[in-house]
Amino acid sequence: MSLILYQIMLFDPELSTIRLLNLVGLLIGLIVISFFVADVSEMLDDCFQLMRRALTNCSWTLCSPAGQRDICFLLRRVQCSQHLKFNGGFIVVTRMFFMNMIKSAYSFVNFMKITYK
Repeated sequence: MSLILYQIMLFDPELSTIRLLNLVGLLIGLIVISFFVADVSEMLDDCFQLMRRALTNCSWTLCSPAGQRDICFLLRRVQCSQHLKFNGGFIVVTRMFFMNMIKSAYSFVNFMKITYK
């Protein structure tokens, strides 16, 4: 993302406008897809929080022993955070991660503009 943004910022006017539009479209598409993945990750975690609240607030202690066992199994599954994770949990995709990614790309481009001049 930062390399595409850097190419747009240092765009040479002698190059074609089709190349500029291609880079801008690619950058917008990358940002939209990244936000969509981060938003889906947040929605997944929100759904698991709703399920956790619903399971703890229901009167599951009045169920049969098999039902109690199944609800305990579900409770164990929904107790931890369910955000999307990559690289073995090293990267946890959230909206905050998306914002930090955008901020880092912008900071990198500003740094490169300063060192380029």
